[in-house]
Formats: sequence, C-alpha cells, structure tokens
Amino acid sequence: MYMAKPSEWQKQIEHVCVTADVQRVDLLLDQAAWDSCAVPALKQLRPEVPWHSLFAGTPEENLLEQAPLLMRLDLAHWQHRAWLEQLMTHCAADARLLVAISPLSFDVLSQALQALSQMKWGGRPGLLRYYDPRIFPLLVSSILNDEQRIQYLLPVSYWSWLDRDGQPQWRRGASQTRTSIDIQPLVELSDEQCDLIGCISDAQQLLNSGRFDQLEDSKEQRFALLYRLVVRASKENYFGKLSEYVERCVLPDS
Repeated sequence: MYMAKPSEWQKQIEHVCVTADVQRVDLLLDQAAWDSCAVPALKQLRPEVPWHSLFAGTPEENLLEQAPLLMRLDLAHWQHRAWLEQLMTHCAADARLLVAISPLSFDVLSQALQALSQMKWGGRPGLLRYYDPRIFPLLVSSILNDEQRIQYLLPVSYWSWLDRDGQPQWRRGASQTRTSIDIQPLVELSDEQCDLIGCISDAQQLLNSGRFDQLEDSKEQRFALLYRLVVRASKENYFGKLSEYVERCVLPDS
C-alpha cells in the first residue's frame, strides 16, 4: 500500500487554501499519551503562532501536556510551513492530527471547536474526542444525526486527515461566514451513539492486534470489516471475546 508523503498532503492543503481564499491552516493536535508537549516548540516559532488548549476552562485545564491543541499556521511564513511538515511527519501517521481550513477568526474558531468537544450522555458531561482522525470520519458520516453533524461542519470550509493507509482524506464543511458562528454548547449523545463510538475503539484494537492482517491488504478496508462485525456483535448483545467472534465470522471453518 502506497503511503503518501507529508509533502504531498501539504501541497494538497496549500492548494485547497488557495481555492478557499484562506492563507492559513488550523491544526488540531491530540497530545494524549504523547511523550512530549508541543507548546514549548510553538512558542519559539516566528511570527508568533496563535494556539488554544481545548481543555481551557475545564477541570482538565492544568493537563496542558495532554490537551488537544488548536494552532493556526500562516503558510506565507517558512517557519510555519516547516512546522506543518514536521507535525505531519511525526504526528499524522500516529493519528494525532486533524486539519481545518476555516475563514473564521482564531478566537471564534477556538470557541467553536472547544464547544464541540463537550458532550453529554445520560445527563452527565464528558469529552468527545472528535479530533481523533480515527473517530472523526465515522462520527460525521454515520454516527451523528443531521442536526448534530452540521455543528461539526459549520466552523470550517474543509476538514482533512490521514486515513489508516496514510492517504489524505477531505470532508467539505459548511462555513459561510467570516465573523461569528452559533455552536450548541453540548452535543447530547444517545446510548446507541456512544455504543457506536465504543465500537470504533474496539475495532481499532482488533486491527492493531495484527490477528486479522490477512483479511484485507488495505488497513482502511480491514478496519471497515472489523467495525461492521463489532457493531453486529454489539447488536446481538455478545459478551465474549470480540476476537473470537470475529474469527468465527471470517473463518467459519476454523
């Protein structure tokens, strides 16, 4: 499977920015369980890079080294372009980078994207890690309902990420303004939606285990198959080992 180079994704981003008449690119970097914090390096860039922690104002505010960071890079400046390529090289393949191209001011975009990370389930608040590129595609394509989905498309002209095969993917947004945006403060998820998000995690663990590498050459195709089977197991109220369930489905004679 051919893996796209960071420079190829960067060229796509620059082209889309020109098309959207936007000179900067916004990055959501997931620092969870990472061995370093991006903030010190960010502070050294010139001109200064605007950045915002999605944990700001929450009980997790002090966990800056684990926080999802939003940063805005100006493609007209070589240091910013070099930092973009560095992040793509070291973070994108590790499913830590979600790219947004947006006409909104940084402050407005920061508030909107932070609001989208706050969810409610069963009356209790929680964190929705939509910025994880392994979760984002299914979340906006099939898990969220139409009213919820538009909330994640309104702040941007385009979303972009690398899929499990290292290929750049794009999702057109719905942004039509450069001044303000009205985002609901909490997305309320149903039991079924939370279960489907959990199925993404379960399917990803099965994919990472290496036990099913023979199923498909493409990791994305393999994940899609595993996800369908995990969802089926959930609907059947299966409580055994998911790996055994999958093996019975894909290797019925074993």
